[in-house]
Amino acid sequence: MCAELYNANLESWKGTYQWWKEHHPDTDDKFPSEWNLSLYDRMQMFTKVRSDHPEWERLSVKVGRGVLVRFNRTITSFYKRCQEEGKKPGYPRFKPVRRWKSIELPDPTPSMLQAPGTPKNQSVKWWKLSVKGLPRLRYRDKGHRLEKALGMGAAVKELRVVRTPLRTELHVVLKHPDRELPEKPVTNPVGIDTGIADRLILSDGTHIEARKPDHRGIIRKQKALSKADQAHRQREKAAGKRLPYSHTREKKRIALARAWRRETERADQADFRLCHDLVTNFDGIAIEDSPVGAWTRSRRFGKKLFDQRLSSITPKAGDKAAKAGIPFKKVDPAYTSTDCSQCGHRRKMPLKVRVYECGSCGMVMCRDCNSAITISARAFGRIPGSGGKPRCSRAIEDVDGRPASPPGKSGGLTGCGTVPENDSLTVVNYSI
Repeated sequence: MCAELYNANLESWKGTYQWWKEHHPDTDDKFPSEWNLSLYDRMQMFTKVRSDHPEWERLSVKVGRGVLVRFNRTITSFYKRCQEEGKKPGYPRFKPVRRWKSIELPDPTPSMLQAPGTPKNQSVKWWKLSVKGLPRLRYRDKGHRLEKALGMGAAVKELRVVRTPLRTELHVVLKHPDRELPEKPVTNPVGIDTGIADRLILSDGTHIEARKPDHRGIIRKQKALSKADQAHRQREKAAGKRLPYSHTREKKRIALARAWRRETERADQADFRLCHDLVTNFDGIAIEDSPVGAWTRSRRFGKKLFDQRLSSITPKAGDKAAKAGIPFKKVDPAYTSTDCSQCGHRRKMPLKVRVYECGSCGMVMCRDCNSAITISARAFGRIPGSGGKPRCSRAIEDVDGRPASPPGKSGGLTGCGTVPENDSLTVVNYSI
C-alpha cells in the first residue's frame, strides 16, 4: 500500500510535467513552480482519498503522511541535484512493492511510544510501539539511550519501522534542545591521515591497523546462490517461459543477505568504538577530507580502500564530536604528504617513499605521521606540546639503514622511533 501511494504521487508529478511540455512545445521557460503541489496540498488530497479506501481508514493517518514526506524529500533532492553543474540529476524511480521495507511515522503522538513501567506497558525492560492498524511491537532500549535523551528534553520527531534481513528495527529521530556549550581552548588536538597499509594514522604516532575482513563465509553463500540462479535459468530455457524462483533459491538469497547484514553491523560497531576513543582522548579532531569515491575506482587499490570503510569514519566521528561539544574539522589533503611538518618545506614524495626527509631543516619522520601533524596544524594551528615529535608506535628504519632511535634522541628518525619500555602507549586494533 505504501509503495502504491508513493508510485501514484510520482506518476502524477511526472504526468503534470509531460502535459505542460506537450502544451508548451516552443517555450524555453522553466516548469512553473506553482504547478508543483506542496507537501501540505498532498496531505489534504490524501485526507480526501483516505475516506474512500477502507484499507487506509484502518491505518493511522501517520502512515500515509510518512509516504508523502518521503516523496517530498525525493523530489526536493532531485531539484537540488538539477542545480548542480556537471552532474546528472538522476530521475526518481518507481518503488517495487517487494523492496519497500520501512514505514515512516512523522510527528508521532506521545501515546505511540510506551515506556516500560507505565500504566499501558507493565513490562520491566521492553518498550512498546502502538500504532493504529499495525501490529504491536516491543523493543529493547540498549544502553538506555532513548530514555536518557527523553529525560534531557529531546522531542521525538519521527519513528521508522525498518525491516532488515535479521530483525525488525525501530529507528527514533530525536530533536535535542539547543544548548550553548562554553568555548574551550583546544589543547590536545589530533590530526588523522588515512591510508591503505594502516587504516588511520594519528598525529601522536598511533597507527590503527588496516581492516582485513574475513569474507569466506559470504563467498560460499554467494557461490551457492549463483549455482541456484544458473539452475533456474536452465529450467526457464527448457520450459521456454519465465518461471518463479524456487523456495531453495529464496532461502539461499536470504542467507546471503543476513550474512552481509551481520558483517555490516560488526563493522559499524567497530567504527563507533574507534570514534568514541578519538572523542574521549582528544579535545579537537581534524581529519583528511579525502576523495574516497574517486580512490575506490582505482584498479590497483580500489578493493583495499573499499575494505577500510574510510567514508564511514568521517560522518561517525563528526556526530560523536558534535555530541561531545568538541571541534571537528575537515582538511584539504593537498600537499599534506609533501610539506614538512616542522618548517613547511615542500618536496616531491612518490608513493613508494615511506620516509619523509626534509632537505631544509633535516627532519626525518614517518611519511604518514608527518602528514597527520600537518593536518592538525592546518586545522588548529601549532599548539605547544601537541605536535612536532610524535611517538610512533611502529618502528621503521632510516633511509640510510640506521635503526630508529627513541623520541627526542638524535641519530635516527626524529620522533618516529620505538617507545621506551617504561612509557605506556596503547594501540587499539579495530580490524574485524
